[in-house]
Amino acid sequence: MLRRASFTWPAVAASAALLAACNGDDGPRPPSTLAAITSTSLTGTVGELASSPLTVKVADDRGGNLGGIIVTFSVAAGGGTVTPAVDTTDGTGTATTSWRFGGTAGEQRVTATVTGVATPVNFVAQTIAGAPASVAIQGGDNQSAAANTAVATAPSVIVRDRFNNPVNATSVFFSVSGGGGSVTGAGAVTNPTGVATVGSWTLGPAVGANRLTALVVANGVTANPVTFNATATAGAAASVSATSATTLSAVVGALVAPVPSIRVLDANGNPVAGVNVTFAASNGSTVVGGSKTTNLSGVASPDGWQMGATTGTFTLTATVGSLTPVVFTSTARNAAAAALTIVAGNNQTATVGRTLAIDPAVRITDAFGNPIVGQEVVFEVISGGGSAVVRRPLTDANGTATVGAWTLGETPGTNTLRATATGLTLAGNPATFTATATAGAASALSIGAGNNQTTTAGSTVAVNPSVVVRDNRGNPVQGVTVTFTPSAGGAVTGGSAITNAAGVATVGSWRLSAVAGPQTLTASLAGVADVIFQATATAGTATAVQVVGDSVLPAFPVNSFVSPLPTLRVVDANGNPVAGASVTFEVVTGTGNTLTGATKTTGNDGLAQITTWRIGTVAGVYRIRAVVSGLALNGAEPTWVVTGTALTAAQITVAATSVATQAAVAGALVTTVPVVRVVDQFGNPVAGVVITFAVAGGNGTIPGGQPTLNVSTDGLGFASVGSWTMPAGSGARTLTATATGTGITGNPITFTATVP
Repeated sequence: MLRRASFTWPAVAASAALLAACNGDDGPRPPSTLAAITSTSLTGTVGELASSPLTVKVADDRGGNLGGIIVTFSVAAGGGTVTPAVDTTDGTGTATTSWRFGGTAGEQRVTATVTGVATPVNFVAQTIAGAPASVAIQGGDNQSAAANTAVATAPSVIVRDRFNNPVNATSVFFSVSGGGGSVTGAGAVTNPTGVATVGSWTLGPAVGANRLTALVVANGVTANPVTFNATATAGAAASVSATSATTLSAVVGALVAPVPSIRVLDANGNPVAGVNVTFAASNGSTVVGGSKTTNLSGVASPDGWQMGATTGTFTLTATVGSLTPVVFTSTARNAAAAALTIVAGNNQTATVGRTLAIDPAVRITDAFGNPIVGQEVVFEVISGGGSAVVRRPLTDANGTATVGAWTLGETPGTNTLRATATGLTLAGNPATFTATATAGAASALSIGAGNNQTTTAGSTVAVNPSVVVRDNRGNPVQGVTVTFTPSAGGAVTGGSAITNAAGVATVGSWRLSAVAGPQTLTASLAGVADVIFQATATAGTATAVQVVGDSVLPAFPVNSFVSPLPTLRVVDANGNPVAGASVTFEVVTGTGNTLTGATKTTGNDGLAQITTWRIGTVAGVYRIRAVVSGLALNGAEPTWVVTGTALTAAQITVAATSVATQAAVAGALVTTVPVVRVVDQFGNPVAGVVITFAVAGGNGTIPGGQPTLNVSTDGLGFASVGSWTMPAGSGARTLTATATGTGITGNPITFTATVP
């Protein structure tokens, strides 16, 4: 390859600029286009050089070739290398590189780029795999199939080149290398995915290992040839035969020995494993493990074959599909006595001293339930008292022995009777019968617990009342129902109680009525006299206060004693009066109140009353309340209200808003209207007192034009003339205000108005 001049586009540009300055030219132009000189579509083999170099040309915008331009060649896809990766254009504007393809078959790409040129040149090559380099099993290895049949999956191999690309159109030869058998399609060719598949592989006739070899017809292939393995299994069951004696014997109920067994073979005489075999016992015998599968030797047997409970001949049939079954026979022999069992009369119940309804009986059998005849059995009472008759019977044809009779003892509880087969060691020997002696009928009812209790009204007593029921022998009677009935207002739970083993019946609970006082609970049992429980219901803690009478009392003159006196009742949550509560009466509103007996203790009726209440001397509202110790009423305490009224009029004065003497103007109203105020002896205003305002002749006029005007004092004790008009002329004028009544100090009042 020719060596190119070593210069670059910047150097050329500088030289051109100098020439342009000397010659007046515009100077060199920058790269504008990049174009391929050689083909951009190539083909080849992976890892090999492209058949021709990659050449591009750089030109300016006028089409002039540019030398000294740097061109970068880079692999864009598929791997591989370019040499050189960077080349500089020669005087013709061309740059060249060599391309060695990557190892991945398919499309590969190299891109040529120049700085300043937007569009690169792409060279694209379609590559194929190289020569075969390795072979491996693709599928169909380690299969199993019946002897003389084809495996399910035809064996296949995959051939790859040194870059692991699948190689197409490579010849592969398949041949049987062990176990016999045959193949079809032995000469195969790889497809585009590198896979070659044999037509079919039929295994040999014998059970065991088979091998198939695949050879790639090419040199230098690693792991060549490859070997497939398969296992030939037995074919379908074709025959079944016994491998043990078919005529056997055993004791009744015993297992047959040896255990019968069969063998299953295929049509080639190979033992067939995994075949389902059904062993079915007949005539009352029992097979254990009747569903089996043959082992690798084609053999199967049940877990055991047990004879029936009676003597005779039994059969066991081994069936394999539709093949002719194998039948085994065995003769059952007698067995010895083995067990004693209770057959009647156990776990009975009767009244003390009575004979049981069912006579106890036992049965003696061999190990498989066959009756033993003529065996003596001894019956004897073990506990509870009582007696048995005909105590030594012999077993009958059914193997049964029965005691004559069993009478229970006189004490309630458990009685036992033992039955023993003499001279034998048997399962269940001796056998023990159990019976329960119960008390007689109930004849007496008595209090057990919970009488004479005291608790708060409306609450439950601490001890649930109970009674004891006994028979005429004094034995406690179990299982009878006692009814508990409370007195009016009370309540119970579990009012129908059943006596326990001690004859005790207990009510679930007894809640007293909400009314304080004596309470009763009656326990009843049919045919027996009732018993009555007593209880006392007491008032609970104080929860409320009730005002007795009116809380708003009549009005009283000031400084008077209040009557009726404030009275209250303290009650519990059920309204029962609470005795012993401390009550304090205290003033809420009004001054000058006098209380005596302000702290009281409630009596049995829950009542408390103040001794005296004298209100003060100021007219108005007086209020007291009652506070109960320990009872927080949070502002809802009972309160009594009295209105104190003024006494009779005792004094008349000029009102503070008026004046007794003033200057006036002739023919005009006085500036300050005359007003008087009437009060009682304590200074309380007195309403309704008639005040007569009088004006003498020549002293002016008042409303109505009359010389007198009657006005009643208002609620504040005030009375006003309304207006007073002066006459013409100067001088002093007078107006009198006289209160109706006697003993009124300051009466009458004289008002003077002077006209200058």
